[in-house]
Amino acid sequence: MTLKTLQVDAVWVRRLAALTEHPWDRPGLEETMLRYGWARPGQDGRPAVGWGGGAAEPHRADDSAAEEDGGIGWRLELGDAPGEGAVETFVRLPCALYWPAFGDEPDEAEGGADDDEDDDEDDLDDDYGPAWIRQPGATRADLHAEYERLGRLIRTELGAPDESGSGELDERREEWNRRAGRIVLELTDDINSYSHYDVVALRIELFPGQG
Repeated sequence: MTLKTLQVDAVWVRRLAALTEHPWDRPGLEETMLRYGWARPGQDGRPAVGWGGGAAEPHRADDSAAEEDGGIGWRLELGDAPGEGAVETFVRLPCALYWPAFGDEPDEAEGGADDDEDDDEDDLDDDYGPAWIRQPGATRADLHAEYERLGRLIRTELGAPDESGSGELDERREEWNRRAGRIVLELTDDINSYSHYDVVALRIELFPGQG
């Protein structure tokens, strides 16, 4: 069992929360992402932001060594670009990944020499770069501890959540409603890895009509 975490701090939380404080147009939001270092200038001079990729094609959000050399680093999953025709505009930062996903834990009672050794390895670990801090031998309690740590950072900025809940598959969710959107802390299955991991993520949802 393994846990990988990004060093998400109060600055990240503060900047993500700020995106929900006032209405955005696309140029304004992209310029903010450029200023934060979450985007780079494109060939046309505008910030190169990969809207619409979601979990399938996440937008690279750091300015360090090339990802193809260093592995997966900081990424943002992005919904529709704000503006006319946008159906769902969101910015989502995966913060922690836990293997194995809920329901896939090895059954120790059935352990033995005939077990497939691949079941004891995180086969996707080599895809992730040094930005991810490894915790070999971590447990689900460590995953929940990281969820709680991020929750405390958000509470420091925004106070108690407006809504909270949990699901049957070890899912958790807390929401803070803001003027132009909401900030969501969630623990759920990781679509990007086809549910190989469970993920803790911070998600910013911008309300329709506010872009």
